[in-house]
Amino acid sequence: MPKVIVFENVKGLLSTKYIDGRNLVDVIIEDLSTMNNIGYNVVYKLLNASDYGVPQNRQRVFFVGVRKDLGINFVFPPKQDKDKLTLRYILDIPKNLPNQVDWVLSPQALEMITYIPEGGSWKDVPYERLAPRFQRIRDNMKKYRSPNFYRRFSRDEINGTITASAQPENCGIIHPTENRRYTIREVARIQSFPDDFLFIDDTPKNITAMYKVIGNAVPVTLAQ
Repeated sequence: MPKVIVFENVKGLLSTKYIDGRNLVDVIIEDLSTMNNIGYNVVYKLLNASDYGVPQNRQRVFFVGVRKDLGINFVFPPKQDKDKLTLRYILDIPKNLPNQVDWVLSPQALEMITYIPEGGSWKDVPYERLAPRFQRIRDNMKKYRSPNFYRRFSRDEINGTITASAQPENCGIIHPTENRRYTIREVARIQSFPDDFLFIDDTPKNITAMYKVIGNAVPVTLAQ
């Protein structure tokens, strides 16, 4: 029975059903509010990391529970100014900082991104230059819910969600002006890790694990 508990999960939790058909959110709150005959006062909210100083539009559900005997009701802090959260400010990285290595894209991905302008996506790639599976999706965008693969965010945009897989098919991991994936240091900045936080041994065998651990993290500034 800690004094305070914090849960974080993806947006889909809000629409998830429990095995008996109830909303899972309601089950979580009920269980926590009655735990060990003391319980917690629980509040939850869908937060966007960019509202709390993180240069990334990343929506996650947060639950905060304060033990009832403490007599405290938690209130989520107000949203902050989004000034200087665009990539133009984030990617201005001094050359002497460590971890400026990237996971090389596949030949197919490298070919595709040469056709994608700053602020664009796979939809800018000429049809004949798409791999067959992408052509099938382009042929029936309605069936595939108009996916937005290979998003290359502009320097004047806030980046989208960085995922653990760091693949261009599921997150905006392509550099705005260079034909490559973001470096470890760049994704760390987008997740608001401080520059003095070091990722040790960024050799090829470990580099994918570094993208994964950064993508899975709660953004540092949001957590704070």
